Amino acid sequence: MFSDSTKSDLRKKIRQQRQSLSPHALQQASLGLCRQILQLRHYQKARRIALYWPMQGEINPLPLLYHRLSLHKHFYLPVLSGSFAQKLRFAPFHANSRMHPNGFRIPEPQVAAEALLAPQDLDLLILPLVAFDAEGYRLGMGGGFYDRSLASLSHREHWQHPHLLGVGHAFQQVAHIPREPWDVPLGMVCTDQTCYRMRP
Repeated sequence: MFSDSTKSDLRKKIRQQRQSLSPHALQQASLGLCRQILQLRHYQKARRIALYWPMQGEINPLPLLYHRLSLHKHFYLPVLSGSFAQKLRFAPFHANSRMHPNGFRIPEPQVAAEALLAPQDLDLLILPLVAFDAEGYRLGMGGGFYDRSLASLSHREHWQHPHLLGVGHAFQQVAHIPREPWDVPLGMVCTDQTCYRMRP
């Protein structure tokens, strides 16, 4: 059994390494990541795709919006709808979206509530991570928002949508992620160097 301090130490170590990257290194990593994702069949087939707004050295998936293969795709960003929201919804996002910071100072698109999608309405959910292992388990920032948002889907007999794609820098892979019963493993992970398929 792993203690909370073990997770905390791992988060601290990798976040420091991530935040020490230069702007040039971050840009190159982002370009490498997007090259990897564009080759994925799940990306090529997806029409509704959730990205995220990168913070504190997270690898940046946003250049995907501007690639010619993305021309007929619809993109979304996670939002915390309401002051006490515990689960994520997904707002339409494009280059001209009006943005507003949430309680964590992460920019969110300003859209009407009826425009928000639930996770199961997406084809592909690209999500950030602090660390990952070869079995597809992910260590997040500790808020549990993605896990709570996907928990109901994990109990379905056949998981169809969305496909889960975790993304990070290559150095964020570790031998083993401390895991809990409610953790939802990823189907795929892509870094700036390669992609790993854990399950269909």
